[in-house]
Amino acid sequence: FVVWLAQPALLFGITANAHWSSYRLDFTLAMAGALVGTFVLVLALTWRRMGAGDAVVDAQSAAYANNGFLGIPLGLLVFGDWSLPFSGVSVILTACVLYALGLIGLEMARAHGHGLGKALMKAGGAVVRNPMMIAPAVGAVFSTLGLKPPEGVTTLLGLLAGAAIPCALVALGLFLAENAKAGFGDWSWAPLTAAKLIVQPTIAWLIAGPILHAPLQVVQMAVLMAMMPTGAGPFMLAQVYGRRGAVASQTILMTTVLSIVSISVYLTVIR
Repeated sequence: FVVWLAQPALLFGITANAHWSSYRLDFTLAMAGALVGTFVLVLALTWRRMGAGDAVVDAQSAAYANNGFLGIPLGLLVFGDWSLPFSGVSVILTACVLYALGLIGLEMARAHGHGLGKALMKAGGAVVRNPMMIAPAVGAVFSTLGLKPPEGVTTLLGLLAGAAIPCALVALGLFLAENAKAGFGDWSWAPLTAAKLIVQPTIAWLIAGPILHAPLQVVQMAVLMAMMPTGAGPFMLAQVYGRRGAVASQTILMTTVLSIVSISVYLTVIR
């Protein structure tokens, strides 16, 4: 339900209502660099040790920021309505670009041994057919052309979008309860948690600040979005492909708990 209906409805709403003129290239580059940089770094460090498929799920767990459920309201709380285009970009980059990288990696791992061409075709097909890729693309077309869905369709999409994150969190909670003792003993979640809460915000700051010299408020917003805990995306991928579900769920739990402290300290410093 979440992967095929609710989350696509949420992504469609974000892109369909987007005002592209409000976006800044420096923020977009900083967030893209932080998300993809963390993903590639963890993937490179774990690929040989655990194999491609499991490494992709771990890399997603370390990079996938919960910018929708937590980032948007926190941005509004700290920076007001000014933050909405920035948090919107963060959600699109995370739920579309980063999620697509995970899909491609997992499909190529699944097709391993059948030739690179066939693997690339399967990976590309999986991305093109995935509703979480189709929905934001259609939404972007609606936004660009100034189109609006009929009122009934808008209401239905709003109901589905509103159910996306709660349903994903319920599924995650059930999985955590069922696997409460699995995976915590080997501390697999610890380096992934460190990558998410320390490495990713550092990359965002480096790109937005010292490299691109973005305005201070833009730098602060980029770092705040990068400090969000891991979202439900890696858990959904892990469930669909049957890989590292316990570690993904535990990373989500631990980053969420620890980010309460790290984000509180950060907000105290910048305010």
